[in-house]
Amino acid sequence: MSMAMMTSILMCSCLSAAAKNLTSSRAIQVAAGKNQGRVSAVTAPAVRKYSSVTVYPSDEEQDAAWVSYFENKDMDTYDFILGFMQIYREDLIPEPKIIQSALYACRRLDNLPLAMRVLEMVKNKCGPRKDIYDYLMQELKPTFDDLGLKTVEDYGLDQVAD
Repeated sequence: MSMAMMTSILMCSCLSAAAKNLTSSRAIQVAAGKNQGRVSAVTAPAVRKYSSVTVYPSDEEQDAAWVSYFENKDMDTYDFILGFMQIYREDLIPEPKIIQSALYACRRLDNLPLAMRVLEMVKNKCGPRKDIYDYLMQELKPTFDDLGLKTVEDYGLDQVAD
């Protein structure tokens, strides 16, 4: 195959790819070679307009979404861990109702170590803010009693092994 023929094929494929972004009549003009006096389709790509308004869910909507996620009866351990890691990556401490629904999901999954990871995550997310951690443990006390769980400190998971 000659160099001129390869260049011609390459140009046609570039023009046809660029023409997909254009309107049908404009694509026909480009494909037919009627592009004299106009800006080339290769140098002037189609312009896309994006919305400048971003809608974020409110805190209540986001909390309700997480609660319904963990209350899903068809959830397995893999789905739980995906949601759990997403909450951990967020820049917030989860509300008590989210933690409560996660603990009940651990009970449905019959997975005590996963429940302990949830409680460790809460302690880790609170960091040095002991007042927030105490508030969360106070709010979750009825859930602990209902599920027969203890806090991270009661299990001794807060101590670092030497």
